[in-house]
Formats: sequence, C-alpha cells, structure tokens
Amino acid sequence: ESGRTSTASSHLMGFRHTGEPIAGRDTVRANKRKSEDEVARESFRIVTLLDLAGHEKYLKTTIHGVSSGMSDYSMILVNSRHPPTHMTQHHLNLCCSFGIPTIIVFTKIDGCPDHAMKTSKDEVYKLLRAPDVARKPFVIKKEKDIVTCMDKLHTLAPVIDVSCVTGEGLNLLRKMLFSLPKRRRHEKKITRSFEFLVEDLFNVPGVGSVLSGFVNAGELTVGSNSHIYVGPLDDGTFMKCVAKSAQIARINTTHITAGQSACIALALKKEERTKLRRGMVVLCENPSATKEFDAEICVLKGEGTTIRKSYQAYVHILNVRQTAFAKSIEIVNHNATGLPPSHRAHNDDEDGIVLRPGSRAKVRFEFAQRPEYIRPGMRMLFRDGRVRGVGIITGVPQIQPVLTVN
Repeated sequence: ESGRTSTASSHLMGFRHTGEPIAGRDTVRANKRKSEDEVARESFRIVTLLDLAGHEKYLKTTIHGVSSGMSDYSMILVNSRHPPTHMTQHHLNLCCSFGIPTIIVFTKIDGCPDHAMKTSKDEVYKLLRAPDVARKPFVIKKEKDIVTCMDKLHTLAPVIDVSCVTGEGLNLLRKMLFSLPKRRRHEKKITRSFEFLVEDLFNVPGVGSVLSGFVNAGELTVGSNSHIYVGPLDDGTFMKCVAKSAQIARINTTHITAGQSACIALALKKEERTKLRRGMVVLCENPSATKEFDAEICVLKGEGTTIRKSYQAYVHILNVRQTAFAKSIEIVNHNATGLPPSHRAHNDDEDGIVLRPGSRAKVRFEFAQRPEYIRPGMRMLFRDGRVRGVGIITGVPQIQPVLTVN
C-alpha cells in the first residue's frame, strides 16, 4: 500500500545478440505478456534483476538478498530531486563489503530543478569518494562511455540519469546491462562436490516439496537414482532423499551445474517436509554441520558501541542467517585481503578484548540456535540493527561428518 518493496523478487530480462531487449509483449497475442520461460528461450543473454527493499524497516531482507543472491553487480537508485538518505550510504557500504561493483542510477530527472540535481549528485559523489568506498564516479552520456568503463568497474562507479516518464537514459541503461561482463566464474567450481544453497521452499500439488536456490559448486543429474542429503536439521543431522526433477528459469532440465539458479523437487515423506527451512544446503557427499566457526572480521566505521566477548549479533553467511555470539576475540594488526588499509586495528585497547569501529580481529563465533553448514572462505556480515561489520570465515573447528536420517 505504501509502494515500498518489502520482499526480494527477481525478474528476467532477455537480450538478443544485437543488444536489443526482448519485449515483454507477445507478438501473436498482443495483450498478453510473455512468460519468463519464453523470454529465456529466445534470449542470447539473460540478466536477472533482483529487486531488493530500500526502506530501513526491511534492511534485514536486503542484507539477506545481497549476501545470498550471488549478484554480479548492484544498481543503487537515487531520487535526483532529494539528496541521498542514510540508507543510500548503508546500501553502498553493504555492496562494498561484499565486493560488488556498483552502478548509480539517478531517477526522476524530468522536471527536476537544476540546483536539486546538483545537490543530489554532489552528495552521492561525496559518498562514493569516501575512503571506505573508494570509487570514482564516472558519468555515462553516450554509448562510447559504456565501453570505456566496462573493465574498470572495481574502481569506477558508472552514473546514469534516467526518467521513466520521458524514457530518457533508459536505452543507455539497457545497453549498459547488456554489455556488463560476467564477474563470477562459477565454471571453475564444477570439479568440487555438489553444493546447493536453499533460498526458498514451495509445496507444489502433484510434485511435492520444491527447493529453489543457487548451485554454488559441482553438478547434479536428477532422477530416481540421484541420492542427495538435505540439512542440517535442528540437531545437526541431514536427511537422505532423492532429487526427482529440476527446473532452470521455469524450463525442465535433468542436469544442473555450478552458477545456475535452479529449483529441485524432492521425494520426501510428510513429516520430513515440515523439517525443511530456508538456509539449508543440499549436498551429494560427506555432509557436515557446525555450531562454531572462526572468522577474521572488520568492524565498520559508524555508530554503535564497542564489541567485546559474548557480544551477540545477527550473522549473514551466504544464505544462512542466525544469531551468533562471540566466544573469543583476538586483535589482528595486518592489512588482510579485500579491505582498505584505513581499517587497521587500534592498539589502545586494554587486553585486546574490545573492538571499536575500524578494528579488525579474529573472532570465534557460536550459533545460538542450531548448527549450520559452513566452509572456510565464505563471506560473512554481522549486524545488531544496522550493519556493523564484515568478515571472511577462516576455519571451522573439528568438523566430523554427521549422521544421516533416511
């Protein structure tokens, strides 16, 4: 009713090899829109747009969408008639902490007073040039500019002005989306064992339980002899079951590989269905779950108290989200991967136990409710209300393969 987005939704956008978008209208039945599988079949390139919530109330949903959505790029929409809000800054920090290149889109430029436009742009440029974001704004006026910035997206932030009323700038935006190179190389993970992250659950009449999500590694051929493990359940065990069928972009398929968003239908009994939840994984071999993990974290600059032992926060690791508390903290004083040197630790802490904004540390976390499936190398983000810090999981203590429930 308020016009706010409150859930994460995804839309397919298809392009022909010339770069023109495939229109949503059907050529034969003029008033009917093309379904997503029709668009997918015709396309030379498919861009999946994940629409996330911008309002502060739904920040939890947005963080979950960014951390589990495996996005290649992010587009931040800014109203050109008003200066950016504190949420614009949160979203910028969020994308930077996950290392996602950002495109800034100024909307509503029709009839926008020049002074308002200038104020908005100056404010956004100030945010982009801040040391913890460190991106140079690059205004895109012609198609030539798109080619210029394509391979420099880690240092540049393209800026496009659009108006949905007059249609100005929309063609540039479409060209931009068409020419973006693929950033994540999921093909390299095909040799690893199969790993599927569950993002949503459905109960389809006549099919049974369907899990939708992302194939993070490996490959799977579905069918009556395709045995998989789903879990972890609340006690850390996994359920063994059969993957009956799979779909990609609403099209049936028998084989899914790393880097695809897919749906898998499982053969489960009624009481097993109730145990499914979001944040689970589907594995082919040696399933394991843990309640504790070690991470190297960096506390973001911003408001909030210091962090000390037994600090509780809400942790997002890919598609897992759960409350966790810090069991032990040790300060690190070296410039670790992927974060700017401005975040070096302050060594004025007594006993090295307190973390302030800007510090980095190695922390042992423990989940509050149930064990989860985690691997070293996964990105994590933790928050109490607002975004507080980011990190990389460095180790998981003594994982022993868990029992499976048949």
